[in-house]
Amino acid sequence: MTRSGLGPQHPSRRQRIGRPLGNAIILATLLLTGCAVSGPGTSGPAAAPVGVPDAQAPPLVIFFRAEPASLATRSLGQKSASVRTQVRPLNALIASMDDRALPRPELVASLPELNTSSWVVNPDGTMQTTYTLRPGVTWHDGHALTADDFVFSWHVYIIPELGYTDLQPFSAITDVAASDREHVVIRWKAPYPDAHTLSEREREFPPLPQHILGSTFDQVPATGTDALANHPYWTQQYVSVGPYRVQRWEPGSFLDLVRVEGYPLGMAKIPRIEERFSDDQNIVVANLLAGTAHAATASALPAIPEALIEQWSRTRAGSVFSSPTSWQHLVFQLRSDYANPRSLLDVRVRKAVARSIDKQAVSDAVFDGQAVFSDTAVWSGSGWGDALDDSIPTYPFDLRAAESLLGQSGYSKGSDGAYRGPEGRLSLELAISESPDSVRQILVMADSMRNAGLDVEQRVISRIQAQDAQVRATFPALQVVGIGLGEQALNALSSAQIPTPNNRWLGGNRGGWASPDYDRLLASFNT
Repeated sequence: MTRSGLGPQHPSRRQRIGRPLGNAIILATLLLTGCAVSGPGTSGPAAAPVGVPDAQAPPLVIFFRAEPASLATRSLGQKSASVRTQVRPLNALIASMDDRALPRPELVASLPELNTSSWVVNPDGTMQTTYTLRPGVTWHDGHALTADDFVFSWHVYIIPELGYTDLQPFSAITDVAASDREHVVIRWKAPYPDAHTLSEREREFPPLPQHILGSTFDQVPATGTDALANHPYWTQQYVSVGPYRVQRWEPGSFLDLVRVEGYPLGMAKIPRIEERFSDDQNIVVANLLAGTAHAATASALPAIPEALIEQWSRTRAGSVFSSPTSWQHLVFQLRSDYANPRSLLDVRVRKAVARSIDKQAVSDAVFDGQAVFSDTAVWSGSGWGDALDDSIPTYPFDLRAAESLLGQSGYSKGSDGAYRGPEGRLSLELAISESPDSVRQILVMADSMRNAGLDVEQRVISRIQAQDAQVRATFPALQVVGIGLGEQALNALSSAQIPTPNNRWLGGNRGGWASPDYDRLLASFNT
């Protein structure tokens, strides 16, 4: 979209400035299906000689910016800032997505189908789904995966103190039972369209190993949840049922993954994967050019250097794949307990801030002018683009409009060109999580806001601090946040997604925006 601004019509919703960004995966020599790329100039990890065990085979090396805080898809400890790509090879769920983005059975023999005994919808809207586990699936330590592991997982995730009870799918489930070792039965409070897969991002229902966590879980009533949430299972002693297991984890450096034989969809084609962590783009580029790394995600290399593109265009040694998958937006703190200054609770002040940011300048300086602007998390190029209409308000860069709005809210410019009002000088903290481009990004944003007469203090949240969900949620004024597009972003705006001490600061609604009307519409959409 060429427009740039904040959300839909409801006044209190006008809290976000957004633009979808390309999420590039740079492949130097290899497709992630495991098939070698043929052609001049390509070179990948050398094929392992016949007889060399997988644990010693040359790895596929992929660069990521940050180290995951946990290897689980749904951790009980601090929520990881990692991307899904990092932990997915270690995990398996009810379903996975094929190359056409269609669900296929992963841990189960088949997916439940409507109007059959496997998926029954009752006249009152309640449901029952039945899942038949594939035979012979084992955890990485050799223990058999059984239906009881899903029942155990349900009992863990509905502990109120852990903060998952109000999140999907657990909020929609009445009960989980095992009719025998192979069959999991879920009873639902209401229709839930993803009940057949239970694998959508941020809505997964993963099994948990009762034989590892069971004794610690049994102590929760007496000792609380800390021991369970901080159990080494979630990190250094992680055990799952995915296509890869951890062979070695060097903190701050890399994860070494090796394929397993018992994965239900068959042994992975790539024997080893090495996930390296670096926020230094020079290191990432040097490794790609040298052939010592074979892929990098957009988190490790958000801006593709011209030198890399030029060399690859000549040598055909690599390719860049890009598609908008992330929406970066500016979140306003809307909770009175944390908002500072409190004038941010005035929608006119938020509108003025939105009008004071030159988003095109940010795109030019940080993203080589390639950022796509959008007024909502559903951008015009998506499958839902045609559903958008011109009633959505826009907030393009306009200093006169910003001045008028601030005047209406009691602010005026002093002799130094800065705005002052009932609370004194209008001073705002602008925060962003540490990344290769984050400093440049908030510098440009802060300069634009200062030119408009706003006093701005810049803050870069370190990688370590970014792993702390409470730090990310209790910012005083403004924070640049990235989230996925479409349904994921829509669900992140619900009041159930507001991070609080009671839910261990889980949830993507960091600004604390809440609307009963939106919650009602979202609940209807999700059922």
